[in-house]
Amino acid sequence: RPIYHWKDRRVRAHVMVCFLALVLESAFYRYLKLAGSQVEYLYLMRDLKNLKAVELTLEGIRYLCRTELPGNAFQAFKALGIGVPNHVIIIN
Repeated sequence: RPIYHWKDRRVRAHVMVCFLALVLESAFYRYLKLAGSQVEYLYLMRDLKNLKAVELTLEGIRYLCRTELPGNAFQAFKALGIGVPNHVIIIN
Protein backbone atom coordinates (compact mmCIF):
# COMPACT_ATOMS: atom_id res chain seq x y z
CA ARG A 1 0.00 0.00 0.00
CA PRO A 2 1.20 3.51 -0.62
CA ILE A 3 2.10 5.71 2.30
CA TYR A 4 0.41 9.12 2.17
CA HIS A 5 2.78 10.84 4.59
CA TRP A 6 5.55 13.24 3.72
CA LYS A 7 7.16 14.10 7.03
CA ASP A 8 9.86 11.72 8.20
CA ARG A 9 8.30 11.35 11.66
CA ARG A 10 4.94 10.33 10.22
CA VAL A 11 6.47 7.88 7.74
CA ARG A 12 8.39 6.22 10.59
CA ALA A 13 5.25 6.07 12.73
CA HIS A 14 3.27 4.54 9.85
CA VAL A 15 5.93 1.88 9.26
CA MET A 16 6.02 1.10 13.00
CA VAL A 17 2.23 0.68 13.15
CA CYS A 18 2.32 -1.61 10.10
CA PHE A 19 5.11 -3.66 11.69
CA LEU A 20 3.19 -3.99 14.96
CA ALA A 21 0.09 -5.11 13.03
CA LEU A 22 2.18 -7.76 11.27
CA VAL A 23 3.63 -9.00 14.57
CA LEU A 24 0.16 -9.21 16.16
CA GLU A 25 -1.26 -11.03 13.14
CA SER A 26 1.63 -13.50 13.18
CA ALA A 27 1.19 -14.17 16.91
CA PHE A 28 -2.56 -14.64 16.42
CA TYR A 29 -1.92 -17.17 13.64
CA ARG A 30 0.45 -19.04 15.95
CA TYR A 31 -2.06 -19.12 18.82
CA LEU A 32 -4.80 -20.34 16.47
CA LYS A 33 -2.55 -23.12 15.21
CA LEU A 34 -1.55 -24.17 18.75
CA ALA A 35 -5.23 -24.27 19.75
CA GLY A 36 -5.96 -26.57 16.81
CA SER A 37 -8.39 -24.13 15.24
CA GLN A 38 -9.35 -24.86 11.63
CA VAL A 39 -10.97 -21.45 11.13
CA GLU A 40 -9.36 -19.23 8.50
CA TYR A 41 -7.85 -16.04 9.86
CA LEU A 42 -9.79 -13.68 7.58
CA TYR A 43 -13.13 -15.27 8.50
CA LEU A 44 -12.26 -15.07 12.16
CA MET A 45 -11.33 -11.39 11.89
CA ARG A 46 -14.61 -10.71 10.07
CA ASP A 47 -16.52 -12.38 12.89
CA LEU A 48 -14.60 -10.42 15.54
CA LYS A 49 -15.32 -7.20 13.66
CA ASN A 50 -19.03 -8.00 13.92
CA LEU A 51 -18.82 -8.31 17.71
CA LYS A 52 -20.30 -5.10 19.10
CA ALA A 53 -20.77 -3.46 22.49
CA VAL A 54 -23.42 -0.89 23.33
CA GLU A 55 -23.44 1.43 26.32
CA LEU A 56 -26.81 1.82 28.02
CA THR A 57 -27.93 3.92 30.97
CA LEU A 58 -30.93 2.70 32.97
CA GLU A 59 -32.04 4.44 36.15
CA GLY A 60 -28.69 6.21 36.41
CA ILE A 61 -26.62 3.03 36.10
CA ARG A 62 -24.36 2.63 33.08
CA TYR A 63 -24.09 -0.79 31.46
CA LEU A 64 -22.02 -2.20 28.64
CA CYS A 65 -23.90 -4.86 26.67
CA ARG A 66 -22.24 -7.02 24.03
CA THR A 67 -23.86 -8.82 21.14
CA GLU A 68 -23.86 -12.59 20.76
CA LEU A 69 -20.56 -14.00 19.55
CA PRO A 70 -20.93 -14.06 15.76
CA GLY A 71 -19.71 -17.01 13.71
CA ASN A 72 -16.41 -18.33 15.02
CA ALA A 73 -15.51 -15.40 17.28
CA PHE A 74 -15.41 -17.77 20.26
CA GLN A 75 -12.42 -19.51 18.65
CA ALA A 76 -10.38 -16.30 18.96
CA PHE A 77 -11.04 -16.00 22.69
CA LYS A 78 -10.29 -19.70 23.18
CA ALA A 79 -7.04 -19.60 21.18
CA LEU A 80 -5.78 -16.58 23.11
CA GLY A 81 -6.82 -17.98 26.48
CA ILE A 82 -9.12 -15.03 27.12
CA GLY A 83 -12.47 -15.49 28.80
CA VAL A 84 -15.50 -14.37 26.83
CA PRO A 85 -16.82 -11.10 28.31
CA ASN A 86 -20.16 -11.23 30.10
CA HIS A 87 -23.19 -10.13 28.10
CA VAL A 88 -23.79 -7.24 30.50
CA ILE A 89 -21.19 -5.37 32.54
CA ILE A 90 -21.92 -2.56 34.99
CA ILE A 91 -19.49 0.28 34.29
CA ASN A 92 -20.68 2.81 36.85
